[in-house]
Amino acid sequence: MSKTTGAVAVVIFLIVLAFPLFYNMFSVGVLGAASAAPQLKIEKPGKCIKDTAWMRHNHMKLLMHTRDDVVRQGIRKANHGIKGCRQCHPHRDEFCDRCHDYIGVDPECWNCHYYPE
Repeated sequence: MSKTTGAVAVVIFLIVLAFPLFYNMFSVGVLGAASAAPQLKIEKPGKCIKDTAWMRHNHMKLLMHTRDDVVRQGIRKANHGIKGCRQCHPHRDEFCDRCHDYIGVDPECWNCHYYPE
């Protein structure tokens, strides 16, 4: 293999290796136009069980911990489950789904739980 062929192979390899990085940078908005955060409809604004920043990053841990407490130990805490969430956020499509769609996650909650509107 000649030096030129080897250099071309290295360049092609680096392009293929870096493609996902550049693709995500342009499609998610780091270098392209930033997409706006979803506007959430809160039916009954007030005090949540935790502050907004904490809930934004940890609500799934809270729900999983509550699930474990209920299923394994029979402990039910008021307002810590899906029923508690529904008191202030009754419309799943206007609250849960907007954020989950925005960040591209498909929670497994709704495989078993029904969120009536």
